[in-house]
Amino acid sequence: MKHLLLTLFLVLATGTAQAQKVYKVVRPDGTILFTDSPSAGDDAEQVDVRPLNTTPALASPTDAFDDSAAVEAEVGYSEFRITSPENDTSFWDTAGNVNVDLSLKPTLRAGDKIDLLLDGQSVGGGKSTAITLTEMDRGTHSLQAVVKSSAGKVIARSNTVTFTVQRGSQLSPQRRPRPALF
Repeated sequence: MKHLLLTLFLVLATGTAQAQKVYKVVRPDGTILFTDSPSAGDDAEQVDVRPLNTTPALASPTDAFDDSAAVEAEVGYSEFRITSPENDTSFWDTAGNVNVDLSLKPTLRAGDKIDLLLDGQSVGGGKSTAITLTEMDRGTHSLQAVVKSSAGKVIARSNTVTFTVQRGSQLSPQRRPRPALF
């Protein structure tokens, strides 16, 4: 009941504030005064006050953000990360093969699949948490894995790791073993 009376009072007070008249009074020294109650001796002129400009509130970025995938990821997978290769590692492989191991808890749900992103581009994946990338170019690469639902929506993202593949060049001559001296 108290809240109803308070609300009613505020509504009435707001309505009377908007209905009041405003007067402009010019003082003998030239200063201008705006008031709602001019003195009896003042030469007051009533001013028409236009309604206030109002605009609706803009939606904040968090209101516009669709976090349904984030909620689904929190519910679906408690852990999803790349365990191998480790971040900032460098290794030598003449064929350019890289073994990728993922840790996923709980296990992959029916309908979901893993997709590997190498340097931001999808290079495949599937249902397994152990994947081998073949014929990798030499150089530094970034790797991230995502879990996608059957509708193709990303529901979990792993950490991003950076690694360097070192391979022999076909342009440089191969070292020949030295004969043993007896």
